[in-house]
Amino acid sequence: MTEPSPDPYSTDRRADPPGGSDPPPYAPPAVPRLFDMGLVLPTALVTRAGPHTAFVRVFPMEATTQVAATAWRAGFRLSPPAPETDWLLLTDAGGLTDRGLGALADALNAAGLRAFAYAGTGPLGSRVGEHGLPHRLGARRPVAADGTVFVEVVLHEPWFNEGPEPIPAARTIIYGPTEDLELFQQTAAERFVVESVSESGGVAALWIDHAEVAAGLTSIETLVEELDAALRECGLQGPIHIIDRRDAPDGAG
Repeated sequence: MTEPSPDPYSTDRRADPPGGSDPPPYAPPAVPRLFDMGLVLPTALVTRAGPHTAFVRVFPMEATTQVAATAWRAGFRLSPPAPETDWLLLTDAGGLTDRGLGALADALNAAGLRAFAYAGTGPLGSRVGEHGLPHRLGARRPVAADGTVFVEVVLHEPWFNEGPEPIPAARTIIYGPTEDLELFQQTAAERFVVESVSESGGVAALWIDHAEVAAGLTSIETLVEELDAALRECGLQGPIHIIDRRDAPDGAG
């Protein structure tokens, strides 16, 4: 009789973080306390990192081990979470399909967590416009609950290549429940030109191209502060990740 394998996601078996991780996300400092009180729900975002790899980002960070353990019980082997990280990796040497990414999100939702999966987000190119806009995967669509959304500020090759340090182009993508996305689009209209990605059930994602960053009028740091302020005005919350794709090879996704 084969003994069952131990759960690799118990808190005493954390692995070292994989190399090449993105900068740590920005998140409000009160989130850990609110999570302990049950006011912030464990939420995951599944997006493609390449043909064989997907990121599973978790909010809040304190729920990373819980998400990994839940996925493991559903048959998905994620990289064990490292201390002070809010992301996991799903890998498959044979290649990851969009159906598989959606199945992971559905399994997490079925287990009582909240999860969203998207295609069309991978590093297909290093310039704005060289990749498609995201669309949702999976059969389940979590509704708005605690106001959690995921924000990515994606840096691309600069529009203007003048000077020793060209300023990158930047695009923000926002993922989450339709109701929260529609609220942000309406409330943040005075700050940003917010475009939506629609699906049959409503808004699937939002995106913002930041010409002010490419023109050197706003720094990335200031942009993150403005995005955080816009979230707070809406009563929303969530991590803001900065993803640098300036060196992404064409067709890498």
